[in-house]
Amino acid sequence: MDSKVAQWTLLSNVVPSNFTMADYESNEEREFKETKTNSEEALDDAGEELENAGDKVKAGAKAVGNKLVDPDRDLETEYQKEKIKE
Repeated sequence: MDSKVAQWTLLSNVVPSNFTMADYESNEEREFKETKTNSEEALDDAGEELENAGDKVKAGAKAVGNKLVDPDRDLETEYQKEKIKE
């Protein structure tokens, strides 16, 4: 047996021959889409967190305003009431 034929026979048994460049490209495309989806979900989560933070700031500001109008009010209670409204 020729040494090149023997080498090819050995390699053909080790390296799968059904893997094509199209498979590689589709894997790259799938990974890109998954990354894009994960990034979009992260942006949505960040947006929701930002809205929640804004609502908490508004509730805190209103609670402080209520406390200034009536110093006998409990700041935490006022904050919780305003947070529920937001």
